[in-house]
Amino acid sequence: MEKAITAFAKGSWRFTTNAGFDGVLTITGDGRWSETRLGLSGRWEYDPSRLTIIMDGTDNKNAEPYVIPSVPEPTDEALSQAYSMEGGWSQSVGDKVKARRDKDAVVLEFEDFSDGNAGSPEHIESLVFTLTRLKGAS
Repeated sequence: MEKAITAFAKGSWRFTTNAGFDGVLTITGDGRWSETRLGLSGRWEYDPSRLTIIMDGTDNKNAEPYVIPSVPEPTDEALSQAYSMEGGWSQSVGDKVKARRDKDAVVLEFEDFSDGNAGSPEHIESLVFTLTRLKGAS
């Protein structure tokens, strides 16, 4: 049986950030993902005990999978919580993320992220991704 959050995630999503970059993230039902900004790709695995994101080509000890423990199955519940993250990119974006829906978009806020440019007019205290499903894409 396909899980609700898995079915919801499948498709192509336009992403924008408050750091000024954008691209397209494609998530497939067979456990693959890819994005157009940096050309990254990998695998993902979901069960209610965790969401695991693995990046292709990173098989050294400094590139652990990205794990978010205890992601609930119902989409509305999963997209209205704050999570602790382990491994992977959590070393560079912080170890907390808030997920929420904003109209037709999904917003992910990495609140512990800091770009290290305190005092600069472009300084970002938290990194915010806004993902909007592309119409007609699956």
